[in-house]
Amino acid sequence: MKIVLAFNGKPEEVIVEDAEPPDRYAEFDPPHTIASIIDALVSSGHQVYPVNVGEDFIEKIKSISPHIVFNIAEGTKGEARESQVPSILEWLGIPYIGSGPLTMAVTLDKPITKQIFKSEGIPTPHFRIYSDTTEISKIDLSFPLIVKPSHEGSSMGLNRKSIVYTIDELKDRINTITGLYKQEALVEEFIEGREITVGILGNNPPEVLPPKELDFSEVPEELGRFASGEIKAKYWHLVKQSCPAHLEEDMANKIREIALKVFKVLKCRDLARLDIRLSKDGIPYVLEVNPLPDLDPKEGNFPHMAKVRGLSYMELINTILKAGVNRYPALLKMEDG
Repeated sequence: MKIVLAFNGKPEEVIVEDAEPPDRYAEFDPPHTIASIIDALVSSGHQVYPVNVGEDFIEKIKSISPHIVFNIAEGTKGEARESQVPSILEWLGIPYIGSGPLTMAVTLDKPITKQIFKSEGIPTPHFRIYSDTTEISKIDLSFPLIVKPSHEGSSMGLNRKSIVYTIDELKDRINTITGLYKQEALVEEFIEGREITVGILGNNPPEVLPPKELDFSEVPEELGRFASGEIKAKYWHLVKQSCPAHLEEDMANKIREIALKVFKVLKCRDLARLDIRLSKDGIPYVLEVNPLPDLDPKEGNFPHMAKVRGLSYMELINTILKAGVNRYPALLKMEDG
């Protein structure tokens, strides 16, 4: 099968302009991840054409004319950028793996995702959205709060100053986020408790992979005990990782049910990963959903959970591919032939 791997690769030399966020390329994939996915697909007998998605993507995809696109591209511009590649492929009538444009756009919009959670009875921290601080004199949320960009992933905009304890700290952080990222700030109650990440693989039915716990108890408290970009870059060795997470059976089942509900409600396909904070009173709060989880074979949470499930990296990548192929009868006939 002729496959295009659509991705956004990290530049060899990262040059960030003064007006840009310092973590502008945090979502982009490193060379070893791209090479590992290519190797997994080639080893299964496929022809693979890697395409670093840019302004010439349409011309490149037309010239290759693939049977299917293995899409891990984050997009480069705009608040709905992750939906751009799926939208182009649907317009061109080219099959692809992964979620569709609507899901990609919604899940990158954290406030919209959380509003859907609220309407569906899915636990998520109380939150507010701010474009500026002119109307903040008091707030109907309980401190501590965490302040994030509304339309970013990969812990972008998160560091030791993201958790705030006073109105003045809140105003300062909102101004930083809105000024640097040119978007609204999402302010939500910070849930003290255990951090659990959950992977979901396949479609009919989707399978919940063994959940993984990230334990920040050995991280210095002043850095903030959560998965910030700062901790990922400099202090990840201090984070204890347990997969499967040590959960009582009732809680594990509850988390599994919530994960599957989130996957269904947001119309995710093929793969997704969600982050949960398990509060001290036993409520699993869903923080966000990523339909483009990190597939880094060395450090990615999703491949780690799949490995614990018993899947090699090659098996994981080809299981994702198979999930996408199953949506297209013509491709199924080709495989059978």
